[in-house]
This record gives sequence, C-alpha cells and structure tokens, in this order.
Amino acid sequence: MNTDRAINLLLGLFLITLLCSPLMAAGQVAERTPPRAITFFDVPDLPARIDEPKLDFENRAPVVSCAVANRSSEQLLGLRMLLLTIDRSGKAQKLISWTEPAELAANSIKTFVFHPAIKETPDPTYRFYLAIDEVFGPETIWRAMNAEKSLRAFSQEQQNMIPTVRTEANKFDRRSNALKTIF
Repeated sequence: MNTDRAINLLLGLFLITLLCSPLMAAGQVAERTPPRAITFFDVPDLPARIDEPKLDFENRAPVVSCAVANRSSEQLLGLRMLLLTIDRSGKAQKLISWTEPAELAANSIKTFVFHPAIKETPDPTYRFYLAIDEVFGPETIWRAMNAEKSLRAFSQEQQNMIPTVRTEANKFDRRSNALKTIF
C-alpha cells in the first residue's frame, strides 16, 4: 500500500512539472536562457552612468536592461552606446554602436530597456562590455573621445585608458517653443 502511494505521489509530481512548464506552439519546451551580465566601462566625466546592465533576448529580440543615473544638473535626452563582444580567447568579435532616447531628469536615476542591433544570438561563452560614447541633453552634448579604443583596452584589463570628454552646445535638440514675433 505504501508503495502505491509513493508511485502515485511521484506520478502526480511529474504531471504537475509537465503541465507547469512553458510550452511552445509546436509542443516543445521553450528554452529560456538567463540574462547575461555586461561589464560597464564608466567614464567619470560623462553625466550618465549605467548600473547593472544585462543582455536578454525577448522573443528573439536582444534587449539591454539597466538603470541609468544622471550625474548632472541638466536633463538628459539620449545616449549613444558601444557594446563590445569578446570571445573565450580574448579576441574582439563585434562592436555595436547605437543611439537610444533616454529622457532622464537632472540628478536622478531610472530603469531603461535598450535595443541594440544584434542580429544573431551570441555564443554563451562570450563576454560583453558596454560604454557610453555620447550623452545628449537639451543644452549640451558630451562626447567621449576615443571611447572605442578605451573600451577595447578595458576589455583587455588595461584600466589606464580613460577617454577625454568634450562638450559642445546642442544646436539640434533645443526644446524652445517660444514664438518669435516678426515686426
């Protein structure tokens, strides 16, 4: 009698496990890979910093989820980022650059989901490095000079190549709705 109970219990647990697993339309079990950690290369003179970036694939589309901190007294409008992929031997495989809107109030932090242009699922042994190349505000554009070169050095554990940050007035994204009266 006790053996029948044990068999029924095991059979019940098996059925619960089978029914609770996510199923695809074809009846196969969907494989969900955990998010991949990304190492962020911080440039202290840029007004934006990214915290805890992770690469994930939602419906086969790559997404980088993270928190962005604004260290300046100016609102931020967007970021241009660099994502470097390094293989197991330490060789750079791909460098992706893309721009994302990221409206963020002055001196604040907010979570974002960014969409890099990764065309294929990377090998599970690859490592990822992320850097900010440019930050756009309504008044100012901050540009990290030689950010790509510095990111490549950082991925090779050379910590001494911090890019110089240059600023310029933003002539393109000004948010002025004032109408000028013509006399």
